[in-house]
Parts: sequence; C-alpha cells; structure tokens
Amino acid sequence: MKQTLLDTTEYKERIVTVPISQIVTNDLNPRKRFVDTEEDVLIDSILSKGLLNPIIVYKRSKDNRYVILDGERRFRAFKKLNEEKIACHVLEHEPSELENLSLMFHIHNVREEWTDFAIAKTLIRVIDEMGMNHQKLGKQDKQELVKITSLSEYKINKYLLFYDYPQSILTKFMESENKEIPDKGMDPDILAEMHAPLKIIEERLPEFLKKYSKEKIIDACVRKKASGVIKTNRDFRALTKSLTAMKKGNVREELIFEKLESFVKELEVTPLSIFEETSETVYQIDSILKKTDSLIKEVQNLNLNQVTKKEKEQIGSNLRRLTELLKSKLK
Repeated sequence: MKQTLLDTTEYKERIVTVPISQIVTNDLNPRKRFVDTEEDVLIDSILSKGLLNPIIVYKRSKDNRYVILDGERRFRAFKKLNEEKIACHVLEHEPSELENLSLMFHIHNVREEWTDFAIAKTLIRVIDEMGMNHQKLGKQDKQELVKITSLSEYKINKYLLFYDYPQSILTKFMESENKEIPDKGMDPDILAEMHAPLKIIEERLPEFLKKYSKEKIIDACVRKKASGVIKTNRDFRALTKSLTAMKKGNVREELIFEKLESFVKELEVTPLSIFEETSETVYQIDSILKKTDSLIKEVQNLNLNQVTKKEKEQIGSNLRRLTELLKSKLK
C-alpha cells in the first residue's frame, strides 16, 4: 500500500546546540565510505573557521536520541576533535522511514558524496517503502519518485537498470565504490550503457551467454575502460548499433558472435572496431537512402521561377558531381 509523504521540513528552532553523546548516525544513510584525508581537511577548516553549516537532525521518540539527516562527516570530525556539543537544525516532527529517505535525498540533492550504488540502493528502498515493485513502475509512479527523491526520471531509469544485473556483478561494483580509491575502470555507468546490448544478446544470441556470462562480458568492459582502450562510456553505444543491425537482419548473427567473442577475449577490440567491421556500411547506406529521398523531394518541389541563373548552374554542377561519384562507387 502506497504511503503519503508529509511535509516534515519545519525546524523547531533556528539552531540548537546538542551534546555529541545524544546524537546517533542514520541507519538509512546510503553513504558508507568516509575517507580519512577528507575528514582531516574538514577538521582543519573547523579549527580555523568553526562549523559553517549546522548538521540537520530529528529527535527519535523511542529513545530521545537525535538522528542525523545531514552532516555525518561534520559529526565525525567533531568527535575526532573531542568536542562535547555541535550546532544542529532540529526537525519539528519525527519522519517516517519513507520521509526520512526522501528528506535525505532532498537535503543532499544527490551530492557527489552519494555514490551511484548508494543512490540506487536507497532508491530501491524508497520504492519498497511506497509499496511498489521496481520492475513494474508506471509513468505516474516514476513522476511520484521524481518528487520524493529529487532525481530526474532519466536518473531513476538509469539506477533501476543496475538491478537487472546478477548480484555477483553488483557486489563487485559496490565493493569498489566503498574503497578509499575505487578500482580503476569500475565505473557504474558501464552497466547503464551495456544494458541495451546485453538485452539484445539475451534475446538473439542466448548461446553466447551460455559460453560467456554477463559477468565475463562486464569484466572485459571494465578492463578496457581501465586500460584506456575505451575512452568514454558512450563508446559502448557502438555495440548497440551493431547488435541492432543484426536484429534487423542486416548483419549475420555468426559474424556478430565471432566479433563479440573477440571483444571478451582481446583487450584491444573495441565497440567501435566491431561497428566498423560489421555494420558501419549498413548505417551509411540507410543514411544515403534517406538523404537522397529527401533530395529528390526538394528538387521536385523546387520553384524555378525563384531560382537565378547562377543558382541553377550551381545546382546542376553539384548534381552532375553526385551522379559521377555514384557511377564510380557503384561499378
């Protein structure tokens, strides 16, 4: 059953000083990685300038403890400094679990300190609290999530794609994110970009997945990204184009199977090289046909009464050049 979200963003007083001993961290905080060097920089700032931004807390009714909604890093820094109290904004009302999650999303506004998987896990938790199934979200459900989380619908869709992958893959990426220095190449955006090609492979080349698991395919992508063979995550879209051409019957499945196999096995093979060797010409032909159809329509609709003699000569010259080029190419 869906919950109704209340307005819980009012504060009791502008700023309240609360004893450190009465404050606890928030179990729902998706951020699990706290880097010592970052805390040391924050401590230096606090020592020289004081606490510039009070932390945000609410009072928990079951034990009268103050739970952090925003500012755990500042809280940890104060503990390291052996401070007894810290300045806080205290919420007027104790939030429900869903309100708690929503407030953290809005307060942080998805700061960089929230890693991709931290956001994705919290998003799933929000969906569960709303009584919905993340695999069966409608347009209205997603619009509601946009309001609750402050994420765009594009980002909601991106983070939900992660959960189409086996847990073994997700675990590797989560473990990497929680390290002080994440593993090179372990970029979660790889999972978003590889979702479409893997769906086509699943549908049209199931034998390939029997031979090479999704985990092996993603591992190959990570290695290529780490080594610099793949420069940007957008490069993976060339795989989608090649597989789409195969799906339409314009490229043989056997050829794509062979190229995908080399992609998994050989470091230097890239999505772009596969595209160039299998389907680039298919897309070029499609583009030429569309452009020539458009050109024919333009010429048919040309009002010669409004065309100067010089313009007619230029059009004629360009069309003759095009005709000669086509003759030489199509011999």
